[in-house]
Amino acid sequence: MNGLRELVFFTDRDLGRQFPAALRQAGLQIEQHDDHFGPETLDEEWIGEIGRRGWVAVTRDARIRYSPLALSVLMEFGTQLFVLVGKLTTAEAAETFLKWRERIAETVAGERGPFIAKIRRDGVHIWLRRKDWTGRRAGQT
Repeated sequence: MNGLRELVFFTDRDLGRQFPAALRQAGLQIEQHDDHFGPETLDEEWIGEIGRRGWVAVTRDARIRYSPLALSVLMEFGTQLFVLVGKLTTAEAAETFLKWRERIAETVAGERGPFIAKIRRDGVHIWLRRKDWTGRRAGQT
């Protein structure tokens, strides 16, 4: 758990209060959306700021990966984003995150650049890296 002690996780507002509380209780450093941003803050605003601060973002909003603006900001600011996917209660989401916390820390350390990864009951899987995003964008022109 050494790498985890150094990480600060930012939980998006869609994760509520119980999820970050469970992670905090497990000894993780947690910053909550509402402690830093208003309720109407756009995804691309908080994504950029979290990347600038060097925090690791956690959300349930898988739609972020389909937003060209959010992806552009994520890549520009080097944000590392984990998306909890699947039909999980808040307690199950926290259990799943904590079950895979070592793998999450390894992913952050190993990638070193911006990415979007999904956390599922069966593990942690990278969805998009900078090189993949750059290649996709080059193919669109």
